[in-house]
Amino acid sequence: MPARSRSSLPNLLSAARILLMPTALTAALAGSKPWFVTLLAVALATDAIDGFIARWLRAESDFGRKLDSAADYLTLLLGLAGIALLWPDIMHRELPWVAAGLTMFFAVIVFGFLRLGRAPCYHTRLAKVSAVSCALSLVPLLGEWTATPFHVAMVLQIIGGVEELAIALLVPWHVGEVPTVVHALRLRRRHLALTKPGATATP
Repeated sequence: MPARSRSSLPNLLSAARILLMPTALTAALAGSKPWFVTLLAVALATDAIDGFIARWLRAESDFGRKLDSAADYLTLLLGLAGIALLWPDIMHRELPWVAAGLTMFFAVIVFGFLRLGRAPCYHTRLAKVSAVSCALSLVPLLGEWTATPFHVAMVLQIIGGVEELAIALLVPWHVGEVPTVVHALRLRRRHLALTKPGATATP
């Protein structure tokens, strides 16, 4: 595979997710649980591997992070819409948990635009763990086995949102990945040290 094609592969996976989710919602509107579940599973699988592939191919970019975030937003919103259509009783029962997770989700986006002029794309470790746990929790939730894993995923979503808000406050100038709030504190200290009068950058 040519180098240019390899470098664009992660972005193609994110773009595929953007195309898959409207199709999944169409399946939900048609009342097809098998097709909705299949398309959602494929979309979640691309979400699980695109970041890994980007790092493996050293094809990480600001555009790729933004595209991945846009695909994540669409997957979340259309995925929830599809679940509400096909499993209304479950959605009604879990509405307080869903509302709590969505409130934090939108709070991070709104705060990002107000504070940074853009949606944060930090791709923190906790956000990745939250995304995986949320995806896996759908199996026991929709299978009517237990909702506990879903509740845990929503708690992780809220904690991860608080961490992203803290990162935005600590390093509003930073564009790119910030794995944890500890990394944000280090970036802030480094920035303050370099902006002191007479400070010089270390090689």
